[in-house]
Amino acid sequence: MVMFLKSLGLIFALLASISVLIVLPSIQLGVAGDWRVLVLAISYFVFFLGTVWRVVRYGQLVDRREDRQVQATAGRLASLLVIVGLVGFHWLTLYTFSFQDRSLGSIVNQGLTLISIVAICAAILVSQIAIKTLGKFFDRLAIKTDHQLVTNGIYSLVRHPIYTSYILLFFGFCMMLQSVMGLGLLLATCIVWFGNRIAIEEQMLEERFGEEYKTYCQQTKRLFPYIY
Repeated sequence: MVMFLKSLGLIFALLASISVLIVLPSIQLGVAGDWRVLVLAISYFVFFLGTVWRVVRYGQLVDRREDRQVQATAGRLASLLVIVGLVGFHWLTLYTFSFQDRSLGSIVNQGLTLISIVAICAAILVSQIAIKTLGKFFDRLAIKTDHQLVTNGIYSLVRHPIYTSYILLFFGFCMMLQSVMGLGLLLATCIVWFGNRIAIEEQMLEERFGEEYKTYCQQTKRLFPYIY
């Protein structure tokens, strides 16, 4: 019963976040009735259900105060900038979309829509696979007493596939609504967000697993296979 209530709380928080990022600004800007906005809102909900599944399957995440990023002053500042950036790029993208010709008559519009759908589907797939591969180790930035280094499955290709899935999701959002300015702000936000978070996470794992993690880093890329 307690876990059920916690799951409902997570779903409520998820719906509230989607409302702030997509629903409320789209209503304010008069684009809430566009099918692409509806598809994006549903896609976000499905994407973030992975966290709900993890909590239902393995229990609550560690206390936020134990998160290494929260403990570091630079990490807290980066988190604040990321929140502002995420809200900003969603609102900016929807704002620029409200002034566009939203028909799908041109080949360019059709192409960008197709790219966005592929990116979003890939984001959901990568996220679900990565979360289920990590299992109980999908958590905030904290080392558990029984922590294990996961290097199998999708983690044999990249070290941070969950972050990759976020990038694909947000890229799909910008492509679906065709916003160059939104894409620019997204790029800046991701550099701050993942640059800070990956640095903290990799230092944490290197401290815990030593040479084993260094060897793993030499054999894999951070976010995109064979690229970075």
